[in-house]
Amino acid sequence: MQKITKNFVKKSFEKAIENYSNAIENIGLWESEKYVINKYFDKNKSILDVGCGAGRTTFNLYEMGYKNIIGLDLTPEMISAAKTINKEKKTEIEFIVGDATDLNFEDNSFDQALFSFNGLMQIPERKNRIKALKEIKRVLTENGIFIFTTHDRENNENFKEFWEKEEKTWKEGKQDKRTYEYGDKILPSDNDDRDLFIHFPNREEIIECLEETGWKLIEDFYREDLFKENKEVKEFSTECRFWIVQK
Repeated sequence: MQKITKNFVKKSFEKAIENYSNAIENIGLWESEKYVINKYFDKNKSILDVGCGAGRTTFNLYEMGYKNIIGLDLTPEMISAAKTINKEKKTEIEFIVGDATDLNFEDNSFDQALFSFNGLMQIPERKNRIKALKEIKRVLTENGIFIFTTHDRENNENFKEFWEKEEKTWKEGKQDKRTYEYGDKILPSDNDDRDLFIHFPNREEIIECLEETGWKLIEDFYREDLFKENKEVKEFSTECRFWIVQK
């Protein structure tokens, strides 16, 4: 059975363009996202919006006054949608197709970076997520800020029993053979017929990855501990942990 690949991830988002495009106006930035952006980002500095999709975060950052921003996504169809919306809005944002594990930018190209909506965890294999963390760090200037989110499989009591069963499944070697490690899941989408790959880490795993790649942890928090997002945001996204790190 073929393992999950980068191409699988790319194709899984080809059918989600309408959903992601609608989210620009219907969802916008979450209250938790506004909090970390206002607290840690500087409007006078440059931003790389990694995994921007159709531009939910990118366009809303622009409207907040962040003008020096580039949106990057692995899926060409998402970038095409973002460019179309860019013309309609008459904004001046650069959108490019790119791979977070192999960024086509010079060292120290950006002051700040964002990887929203658990996008980092949709990169298959820990070694590749490590590559992405290293690449984002490389393209940031000294003391550059990086904000990203992940799931936290140990922080949601509703799924405690599920993960206990999942751990047993892995120990018995009965897991989905397309996946790589405990925490990997291939999930059917609620909105269409595409399957989604996502890795569910615990906090300890992310700490280990940050230490391995040399990031300084500034702040992390589980979203629902600090924010009660509206119904639309909760339907669009599941609970997650925010990470703010510095080069």
